[in-house]
Amino acid sequence: MNAKYKFLTFAVAFISIANWCQSITPQQILPAPTTNLFNFQSVLFGPLQSLSLNVVSVNSTNGAVTINGVDTRAPANPFRWQWGDGSITTNYFPQSHTYSSVTSNYVVTVTAFYNDGSTGTAQTIVWFATPSIRAVALPSDTSVTIATSPQTLVSRQTGYGFSPQLTNFTSTSFGIIPQTTIQYVLTAAAAMERDFDNEDFFLINGQFQQVVLCDLGSSGGMYSIWYSSPVAFGAGPNTFSGGLSWSSYFHEMGHNVTLNSPSNYYFGGKIDGNANAIVSETLAQIFQHAAAYELINHSTELGLSPELAADIRNSALASISLVRSSYNDYTNSGSVFQSWNNPNTSQDETFDTFMTIAYKFFQHAEQNGQGYRIPLKRLMQALELFNSNWQSSYDQNEDTPTADSFRATLWVTALSYAFQTDLRSEFEALNFPVSDTTYTNLSTQMAALPDIINTPHQLDIQSLPTFGPSLSINGPIPRFYTIQVITNLSKSTWTNIGNIFNANTNSFWSDPSANNSMRFYRSALLP
Repeated sequence: MNAKYKFLTFAVAFISIANWCQSITPQQILPAPTTNLFNFQSVLFGPLQSLSLNVVSVNSTNGAVTINGVDTRAPANPFRWQWGDGSITTNYFPQSHTYSSVTSNYVVTVTAFYNDGSTGTAQTIVWFATPSIRAVALPSDTSVTIATSPQTLVSRQTGYGFSPQLTNFTSTSFGIIPQTTIQYVLTAAAAMERDFDNEDFFLINGQFQQVVLCDLGSSGGMYSIWYSSPVAFGAGPNTFSGGLSWSSYFHEMGHNVTLNSPSNYYFGGKIDGNANAIVSETLAQIFQHAAAYELINHSTELGLSPELAADIRNSALASISLVRSSYNDYTNSGSVFQSWNNPNTSQDETFDTFMTIAYKFFQHAEQNGQGYRIPLKRLMQALELFNSNWQSSYDQNEDTPTADSFRATLWVTALSYAFQTDLRSEFEALNFPVSDTTYTNLSTQMAALPDIINTPHQLDIQSLPTFGPSLSINGPIPRFYTIQVITNLSKSTWTNIGNIFNANTNSFWSDPSANNSMRFYRSALLP
């Protein structure tokens, strides 16, 4: 059982259908119920995933499908196949199945049974049809667009240019998941990342819209173009035509947001060079997986189909398994802290170090009970104190023990603030060169930051349509709210009757189940 939220912020409205009297009570902090949620715990803390699946063929005419796979643990027992249409079979790889309907998509789950009594599972998607979405309003000022017409980029950073092979995608660049659906998911992720960053990033004409461009010279990878106007990222020609790398998209968007943060003294250009990855890559890893976590757990409110949510889930699980593997490599190879990437070598010496920092964030987020959003907002609060003095100590162009120590201590202090506990000993055990003097100085500055948990909002009764009362939520955006109702305040059980993704300052929700009786509503601002 995983605690979904440790705290909820409630606003309450009283309504009698007969005379429409109304009152608003002060917001209050109450413990939330626990519920089962998607999380990364099995990958972060369990045995390394050994089971993988591969869709070999799909016949969209007769519904015939063949799936192969491999399990490096080589279990002696056959696998259990749950085909997503109610059918369950038991057998080894490969397997074939025929679906009676080719107008739906199916999430296939394969379970392995190991000799020691443990099990392992893997999922894959069988795509026959364009996935459906029930789109909700998303913030337009942080929208993400995949360019299918020529775009002009302007560099905001002296000396930073663009690949001469950057161009737009075409209408033939997309597979079974259409451009509009991909843009919707990316815009939803951008709304999450905007919130993670406390909206403290540099705006272009009051907006932070992103555009995805095709780099004809790319073999399939992606890269951030954080310094452009509009902000962009480049991707290979086949990026959207086959299996979609959702987590990688969120990663590049995380670069774009965090390198333009804080708004008045952003990291981009001030940490660049051989010491950049310890900040830029760590934050991109954290942002991409936090965004995936929020999207998957709020897929219903966002109107995503089950197979689309499962596709995002599979992408995120695959990418976070690389974080876990890199953390294992770091600890198994002597825990050598590296914040400087030697330009004379082919490998990135900082890779396992920045992946270890990301892993420790995920570890504490999973064990802390508050999810990812609140500790990440706190983390960004701390890092958004970045200023010229910090930049001087960060010393982006030098590989010195003093700079190494500051970079390590900055992360340890920011993570300690994020999780409200001193993590020095934990990171010292991983050979991070933490300076107690620097830690004290930085933590004193962070201690003055405002609390981001207790955010008030208001619930109002607006009108009485024929189909029930209309409730207005006026509060922080972009955020998730749930609506609860009770008819007798002497009872203690409130009933959840709907969820809202609030993309605008004021969102409305109507209760079609209302009848001519006294009802009490409350809205919960979800962390």
